[in-house]
Amino acid sequence: MCDVATVQKIANCLGVNPGKVHLNEEQVVTRTSGQKKSVAGFATILESLASESKSETAQNSRASREVEAQVYQWIEFSVLYVAPGSKDKYVSKQLLADFNKLFASKSYLVGHFITLADLAVYYAIYDLVKSLSPVDKESYLNLSRWFDHLQNRVDVHQGEPLLNFTTIYLHGWATGTHV
Repeated sequence: MCDVATVQKIANCLGVNPGKVHLNEEQVVTRTSGQKKSVAGFATILESLASESKSETAQNSRASREVEAQVYQWIEFSVLYVAPGSKDKYVSKQLLADFNKLFASKSYLVGHFITLADLAVYYAIYDLVKSLSPVDKESYLNLSRWFDHLQNRVDVHQGEPLLNFTTIYLHGWATGTHV
């Protein structure tokens, strides 16, 4: 999750040139921008990208000091818990359940608008959500709604195929088995 590809995707979402992004000798993601300034660490890189961006997402992420702090906390949470936890089958179920509960009353992680926090968590759980069956996705309706909303933004999915969240096939299957 906190890898080169994720930083590049988020930079594209923000409309910013990612510069040279690589893993340094300690395997920490590092970004070198055009001015030969080097920034290391996923959260720090996202902060620097947001400061260079004029996008709606970047502006939303800096709406107030409180929003900035909450966004930073979610980014750190995605690095420390979400990304590693999404690879463990037991932890991932709990993560999905927790996010599903959270999104029962929210449309975004911070405030009422998309921020870097949403992007960081979206890319951290992308492979996990992609691996879910349609029935599993139905079990996490609130999370699925949030995920589907984000993936339908062109700047977020960036040409990747959209994951299927329709449940029409279930109706046909259930009806067909009762004939």
